[in-house]
Amino acid sequence: MSLDPNGNPDFVTEFEDELSRAPAVPRLAWTRRTPGRGLGYRGLLWAGSVVFAAVLLAIIATLLYRSGDAWSTFGIGFVWGKSWDTVRSVFGALPFIVGTLVTSAIALVVAVPVGIACAAYLTEMAPRWLRPFGVLVDLIAAVPSVIVGLWGLLVAAPVFSRDVEPFFKKVPGVSWFFHGTPFGVSVFLAGFILSIMVVPTIVALTRTALLGVGVAEREGGMALGATPWQVVRKIVLPGARSGIVAAVVLALGRAVGETIAVTLVIGNSYSIPHSLLAPGATLGSVIVNQFGDSSTIRHEQPALIALGVILLVIGLLINGGGQVLLRSRFKQAQAK
Repeated sequence: MSLDPNGNPDFVTEFEDELSRAPAVPRLAWTRRTPGRGLGYRGLLWAGSVVFAAVLLAIIATLLYRSGDAWSTFGIGFVWGKSWDTVRSVFGALPFIVGTLVTSAIALVVAVPVGIACAAYLTEMAPRWLRPFGVLVDLIAAVPSVIVGLWGLLVAAPVFSRDVEPFFKKVPGVSWFFHGTPFGVSVFLAGFILSIMVVPTIVALTRTALLGVGVAEREGGMALGATPWQVVRKIVLPGARSGIVAAVVLALGRAVGETIAVTLVIGNSYSIPHSLLAPGATLGSVIVNQFGDSSTIRHEQPALIALGVILLVIGLLINGGGQVLLRSRFKQAQAK
């Protein structure tokens, strides 16, 4: 084998010469950045953002304007006012804020562990023939809320008053929250109905987050001798934490804003509930119950619209807090 002056074999030199004389490969047309490409999509995106922002601002401005009489009459004390007296035209929002937050908290306490466990089982442990039945969980979200509320009123309420609520009255540690007479329709039943309505949201989004965890992480855990349950608990669930947080935030937003189903089962008492067995009301339920006749009572219609302002603020705070939490977790993941 002969060598060239540089010490390389002849065939290497010939190959380099041929390569240098080869024509340059043209770039594919779709990789070239042509002027104006994507401007239509960006313009449509900006237009949609502007329209959405304009609609949101219009809603906020309308609510603030129509509720101005309530804010000017009762001041900021309207938020923590405890009375809703149509005879004396004295109104406060605190009983309904408490009812909204308590029912939403009950819904999350029930729905989050059930939803995450169901999603983890369907994604990681269920037999292959059983996994398509996960669609049945998603179909619950298609049931109208008034139907769920009627079911809660006609079927669940008698069961709760006869069996469920007396049982919790006897459980040590939680019986303090369940004192009083079990009526069936109560804050506790409203929270349970809300949990049924938000479980599909948690299951669907959590399944998507779990499927996004890489196969290599699962196989690595199994290779180290971890059981399937340990893989799910220590690898898959922590890897999908951001998606699970998003699912919980979205479910909380749904629970806070739900109206019709809650109105049917909560009892609609306009006072702060002293027990989870007591009837109560939420911001949405009192608006639905009272708005039709509010024009005949002084200050009541602006007060009801002010409740809508408070409900909107709570929803914005929940979604904003969720975005901040997700971004902080994303930055922490990048830092690692």
